[in-house]
Amino acid sequence: MKTSVVIVTFNGMKWIENCLESILGNTELPEIIIVDNCSSDNTVEFLKNTYFQKIKLIESKENLGFGRANNLGIAKAFELNSDFIFLLNQDTVIEKDTIEKLLTISLKNPDYGIISPIHSNGDNSSLDLSFLYYINQQCSALISDFVLDKKRKELYPVEMINAAAWFLPVKTFEIVGGFDPLFFLYGEDDNFCQRVLYHNLKIGITTATIIKHDSGNNFKVDFPKGSKNYYNKFLNRIKVKFANVNSEDFRKINTLKRHFLKEALLSLLKFKFDEFTIHKTKYKLIDKKSLEASVLQNRQTGKKYLV
Repeated sequence: MKTSVVIVTFNGMKWIENCLESILGNTELPEIIIVDNCSSDNTVEFLKNTYFQKIKLIESKENLGFGRANNLGIAKAFELNSDFIFLLNQDTVIEKDTIEKLLTISLKNPDYGIISPIHSNGDNSSLDLSFLYYINQQCSALISDFVLDKKRKELYPVEMINAAAWFLPVKTFEIVGGFDPLFFLYGEDDNFCQRVLYHNLKIGITTATIIKHDSGNNFKVDFPKGSKNYYNKFLNRIKVKFANVNSEDFRKINTLKRHFLKEALLSLLKFKFDEFTIHKTKYKLIDKKSLEASVLQNRQTGKKYLV
């Protein structure tokens, strides 16, 4: 069984050496594919000088975002005839038997399209905040079994887990496709998980191994109104909801747009010009055509976005 690890780097000098050394120290040695997203630090130079013979490096001339860059790495893994693909963030460190354990569990559970290890924070002192958010929402049994010292299951099913460490058989991509380019950064993993479930595959967390994720606890909640990050977060939420292949919400997009147009006009009549600008911007950002096209395409089976 051949496994390829795919890592997207972007100004990753703080983490990439530790990440790669943890992979190279594994009992099951994979192919390592790195897609650099046009880093402005010396990540690429470091990779070429230090790991030239140990990795396959793809250099993008622009920042493609998380999903599209991963798609390049996944396509390369197909070229290498990989059986499994392990998507890892650049700021992760894995245990020496992580790949071996994930491979064994995946082979035993062919109905699972995604298997993720447990995610701790960078120094392994607590769970990663994003990971904790998802298991709090969906997987109370996992927490209960740990706290009450019960026998732990090998796999705990969930509907969504963040894509810091995903282990997937290639059949998942053959059925579901790659990441939807509708998303630049954030939300693409939600969308992919929605599609995995739609195509009757399962998603699970295994307690057999832990990865460290030095995300810096960047699970942001609020941004200043009217800021770029504020609008990006708003639009990602719209895309996650209305591009969900498991619902017909995309048919209600015009109603949503009319809501923001109405709110903009009301704000203008009340001389609340800041609110007018915010509602008008939201109205303009919502693109019915792209959301509808995304849903209809992602309901189809095939290696979309990877060719």
